[in-house]
Amino acid sequence: MSKEEITDIISREGKPSLLACDVNPAPDLLLKLASYFNTRIFIPEKDMGEKEKRGLVKGMEFSNEHEKDAAAAAMKAFRFYENKLRQVERILKEKGLLEKADEIKHLVLNNTSLNNALLMVDIEREIEMPKLRSKEEAKVDLESKNKKLRELLDSNIELRKAVERLESENAALRAKLGFIERGVFERLARDREIRKKEIEIIRLRIRSQGRKKIDLKEAAEKESGVDLEEIVEEYRKKHKHL
Repeated sequence: MSKEEITDIISREGKPSLLACDVNPAPDLLLKLASYFNTRIFIPEKDMGEKEKRGLVKGMEFSNEHEKDAAAAAMKAFRFYENKLRQVERILKEKGLLEKADEIKHLVLNNTSLNNALLMVDIEREIEMPKLRSKEEAKVDLESKNKKLRELLDSNIELRKAVERLESENAALRAKLGFIERGVFERLARDREIRKKEIEIIRLRIRSQGRKKIDLKEAAEKESGVDLEEIVEEYRKKHKHL
């Protein structure tokens, strides 16, 4: 399935607050989807094993392995953020803002602090429900401040997402570099071993050639019946005084 087909399916359901995967580093396709939707990615510390996946999706039914892997990744991401999401619900319930739960959770999951997310909602409520028409001027001023605040928060979110995407891409590149380096080291080790063998072969050949020369000398002496070393020594004694 192409990226365009996946984005179309997701868009029909709404805007994702978080994407998740079951492997580390994240696949290139998921990085592209995160960039398209301007959304964070949940990446496990290490590849999820089959036992862990089965435990996370126990009781669920799937038509294929891909659906099971996707559900397991989503459940792991939910478990990771579960306490924070429950905290958001509790605070919103206390403030009577449960109708804003989805919006606040989306902001929190995308690295907006809970206080800033609540501030944005409080400002919106003040704009949506002005108490007196005589405060029209104050309302306009509030809208202007709200716009600036949103711009600042959006800018901050964009920067954080960009950093996370770069970190994910960097992790993927480091993993690929590790594979390449391991391949280079293995080739170097093989080359060193081959060179050692070549040097050993050369040494054996030299020793073999030297042994052949000695064997030829002994054969000549036996054939002639003459001890060449004895003749040389006798000659040296006779001519020692010269």
